Amino acid sequence: MTLTRRNLTALALLGAASAAVSQANAQSSGRRAEAEALRQRAETLHPRGHEAATHSTWRARWDALATDADRLSDGAYFVRTRQALGWFKDGHTTLLPFEFAGGTPAQLAQGPFALSLPIGVRVFHDGAYVTSAKGEAAPLLGARLTRVGAADIVALMRAWATDWPGNDAWAHRWAGTVFSPAFLQALGAVEDPTTPVRVEAMHGRRRFHASLRPGADGGDGRQALTRTKTQVELWFDAAGEAASGNFVRRAGAAIYVSCDDLGADIEPFGAFTRACFAAIEDVEPHRLIIDLRRNGGGNNYLFEALRKRVARSRFNRPGALYVLISPQTFSAAQNAINRLERETFALFVGEPSGGAPNHYGDGEVIVGAATGIAALISKLPWFDSYPQDERVWIMPDLPSPQLFADWRDGADPALQIALSHTSDAPANEWSEASTFYFRRQSQAADWRPFWRQN
Repeated sequence: MTLTRRNLTALALLGAASAAVSQANAQSSGRRAEAEALRQRAETLHPRGHEAATHSTWRARWDALATDADRLSDGAYFVRTRQALGWFKDGHTTLLPFEFAGGTPAQLAQGPFALSLPIGVRVFHDGAYVTSAKGEAAPLLGARLTRVGAADIVALMRAWATDWPGNDAWAHRWAGTVFSPAFLQALGAVEDPTTPVRVEAMHGRRRFHASLRPGADGGDGRQALTRTKTQVELWFDAAGEAASGNFVRRAGAAIYVSCDDLGADIEPFGAFTRACFAAIEDVEPHRLIIDLRRNGGGNNYLFEALRKRVARSRFNRPGALYVLISPQTFSAAQNAINRLERETFALFVGEPSGGAPNHYGDGEVIVGAATGIAALISKLPWFDSYPQDERVWIMPDLPSPQLFADWRDGADPALQIALSHTSDAPANEWSEASTFYFRRQSQAADWRPFWRQN
């Protein structure tokens, strides 16, 4: 099964597509054979496959995995396989989350991956917070986790990000899934994923402890934290579900463009693009804000028409064009911001992007016969920047990390920066910062969420 970012949503069909297994997998049994077949396919399919096959780190990871595969726990096998693929660091070559693969594979559905805790956790710049809970976990709602089982939260996050198949922002974006009993066992936080998990958390200055029981229905019926919606969320509601987060509206003297879905069909996206064109032609607004913070990719070509129109519009000057980005900005959305960075005077606001300006994508799905896990192996280079550009992300020019209290209270500092920031910098294409945009001062900054601080 060949997969491009233009049909990523079709991954939901994988649950019924397990017959699309490579011949090598179909003729084998056991996790060791599955891992060896996946290694061979990665070395064959990926543009850097030959390089990988001769690299000592790649070989050591896969050799160790083959030795251990048949005695690893389900979670440990998943994590170790993902870490082995993580050698490529391209973001796309990885094991797919089960939510993108039609659910937990039948081969793993009776083990630890069938269990969940009675809490939902979201990771912010300033901590991992309980955003939904039920039963014995109810007192933890809105609390910041400090310890889960045997691991403090910083150590747990760092273990999760170790040898991640992409940058740390992309690991951060997926960190809420680490609180699965299967992954907690894999990372050493618990020994037995079926027994209660001791959790420590802070609610303001008050410390809480709870013993959480894993269960097959642990995720059902959890109560969400009561919070205030942001202005963007209210606009999203007004646009309607059919818009898929793609809409344009006036925000005072600014045009605000939300582009959440590059996986949309061509004509709905065409209507959205034409609405953006019409808004850009309005003579009254004096700034344009493009929000790609919630866009994980899709069709790499859908955004091109809007990007080109923006580049030749009156908004293409310092202080008039702002692009909002986050760790969820990935794949085709990453390509969109790469090209806006390269060809416009856009200022980027928010957090680092989830992908790199030069990366690989458009992968092929390999479904393992032994476990049913689905791997995605990149097949095409997508290099939007100079060969010398070795950045792992685009850093914001105007940083605005997402904090829990802002999310809870409906605040959106990044949007406020984009609405109010001013710049008197000249529109000088001949400047070093314009020509060598990847070396501008903001790109040398580090990203320091709570788990990357010393």
